[in-house]
Amino acid sequence: MDIAGILVRRSKIILLLYTVVVFIVAINAKNLYMEFDLAVFLPENEPSITLLNYVTEKWNMGSSMIVYVESDDVLSLKTLEDIEYVVNKIDIYRYDKGELDGVVSENSITTMLKLENSLPPPLGEGKFQLPTDENKIKKYVARMGDARKALITDDYKSSAIIFTLSPDVDPEVIMSRARSAISNVTTKMTLVGSLPLSQSMRERSLRNLTLIFPLSILFVSIVLFAFHRSLKGLLVTFLPTSYSILLTFGILGVVRPQLTMLSLAIVALMMGLGVDYSIHLMNRFLEERGSFEEKARKSLKTTGKAILLSALTTAIGFGSLMISTMPPIVDFGFGCALGIVLCYVSTMVMVVPLVVILNFKKRIEFPAWKKLAVFSVRNSKKTLILGIIIVVLSLSVFPKVQTDVNYLAMAPKDDPVVTKTLEFSEKFGLSGNLNVILVRGDLESPDVIEAIYNMEENIRYDPVVYKNNVTVTSIADVIKKINLGSLPKDRAKLQLIYTFLSDQMELLVDENLTETIISVNIPAGLSIEEQRDVVNAIDSIISNTTIPGGKVYPLTGATPISVSINDILMDQQVRSMLVSLLLVFATLIVIFGSSRYAFVTMLPVVFVLLSEPCVLVLLDVPLTMVTISIASIIVGTGVDYGVHITKRFLEGVEEGLMDIEAIERAIEETGLSLLEAALTTIAGLISVYFINVPYLEEFMRLIIAMITLSLLGAVFLMPALLRVRHE
Repeated sequence: MDIAGILVRRSKIILLLYTVVVFIVAINAKNLYMEFDLAVFLPENEPSITLLNYVTEKWNMGSSMIVYVESDDVLSLKTLEDIEYVVNKIDIYRYDKGELDGVVSENSITTMLKLENSLPPPLGEGKFQLPTDENKIKKYVARMGDARKALITDDYKSSAIIFTLSPDVDPEVIMSRARSAISNVTTKMTLVGSLPLSQSMRERSLRNLTLIFPLSILFVSIVLFAFHRSLKGLLVTFLPTSYSILLTFGILGVVRPQLTMLSLAIVALMMGLGVDYSIHLMNRFLEERGSFEEKARKSLKTTGKAILLSALTTAIGFGSLMISTMPPIVDFGFGCALGIVLCYVSTMVMVVPLVVILNFKKRIEFPAWKKLAVFSVRNSKKTLILGIIIVVLSLSVFPKVQTDVNYLAMAPKDDPVVTKTLEFSEKFGLSGNLNVILVRGDLESPDVIEAIYNMEENIRYDPVVYKNNVTVTSIADVIKKINLGSLPKDRAKLQLIYTFLSDQMELLVDENLTETIISVNIPAGLSIEEQRDVVNAIDSIISNTTIPGGKVYPLTGATPISVSINDILMDQQVRSMLVSLLLVFATLIVIFGSSRYAFVTMLPVVFVLLSEPCVLVLLDVPLTMVTISIASIIVGTGVDYGVHITKRFLEGVEEGLMDIEAIERAIEETGLSLLEAALTTIAGLISVYFINVPYLEEFMRLIIAMITLSLLGAVFLMPALLRVRHE
């Protein structure tokens, strides 16, 4: 008894055993978790990542958490007391450097006021405590100058409490402590910053993952029901794909449990593409004549091979993403390739048994499709000319294709934490992200402190930096303030100032006074070009700075990382696209046994790829960390359509049909399945729109447009190319 016989005669046992295996594996999906750090998009050996890792480890710095304070007057004694209460409840052990309470440092208007008040008379009271005299408070705030703008707005209606957290802090513990603290005061306070944002996005994304699955099922069901008018048809096409998704995320839970925002698209892609395989096999099974075994045998021998070829080429297309130097892209490529392979396995194992058990026989006919097939073949030359015109126009707009890296675009637009973070960023020009400059040298030397201060001044008043409201703060600024507006000229006085500051400089200098970090605040909302200009301007000043007996390192942090990611996006897409094209072409040659048919099958995909610049510009979609994968996806998915047309054409030739007749029949018999497959893929992808994430919405618009072009390329370009080859 062959495979077809086993699938038909042992259908119930096969489905039962496969179901048990699927659910045992799927249990491991509970290990999955979401990661939102931009740094994961760069290789670990990237210089900016290496430097940032050193800084964060040296100073025990992790995420930031900001308490956004809103009040009629943040300088009122009641509001200041509320701020002080929240500070003490969150930063329980002020001088533990984050080892006990997870808070490495804290900066707030109350802390600044206490520092001012700690100055010796007549400047202050000589006590590190909050002043109670409102006149003194206003005098101290005025004396702070521009330094206060990072903590209070000019209208005194908003304030910020900024906490730098330890990398080892338990996010749930610190967030719980913070929520408890702000709930016990009357002043309105909201948690924003990188940690609250990441936590909110993580929770929302996991919910979205469970939302996409049923939505994609609903939308794909509507399409399938329109074609088959039968609930049995839905079961035959859906169950194999659903099992494949469960298997995929179960396996990922064991081997690659770290998901990113891009991983959400895996569900929609698999739902759309996996259903395609079931559609092709089911339609061919229903098309054949004879007993169930004969129909299964013929279907597996013909369409089964075409599906195998489709699965291989699609997996290769996704697999090409694994050559990327960006780990999340590698993980996405692996997840999609794994999912496609499992979709093929589930289709081969489940479709025939399901058709047999359900005794499904209905196959809807569309007589108008035959007219389309004839039209497609008879107008091949016009089609080729139109295709060439589209490609030329697309290549002409290539310089207008943009790249962009925007962390907040990966977050749901209606998320309250995102909304408040954007509001806070607009008011304060703070993103809550870390950007620092590392300086090494003898920090007890007045010459080193002066060199650091002069570099800061050059940065502050650089036209590009100044225009974009970038601010810098260092130990030199604090020393100058303590020394009544001037930098000390002798080592002894500098050492005395360090003694005075010993409890307030955890994030300024190291214990040996040989390393310091300069904090660089780059406002949120800058375009990627503005960010690049700022980073280049600062690094240029750094490269022209000399630290006596020491060294200053390039800017590192969230902004340089964003710029680095942006700069490699185009290179990453081109490289993965070329690799996928070459591998898919080689696979087609092996399976078709002909370089000519492999070439003809690939040409519609090449047409779609060359049309990508035009689609990007028309849809106003930039290349991002998400859309970068589109070329490889289209190579994998788009070639499927050509494969089925070529395979059915060759079957007709083997049966003795003339080339023109074989082409027309290939379009008539297979084209309808391709339309159904394309529409189900698009329907599955539409579900992503309902999670309200800008980056993913752009990704879906782009991939829907490209899949539509792939379908048109297969139905119209393929016959034109086959006919030109024949003539």
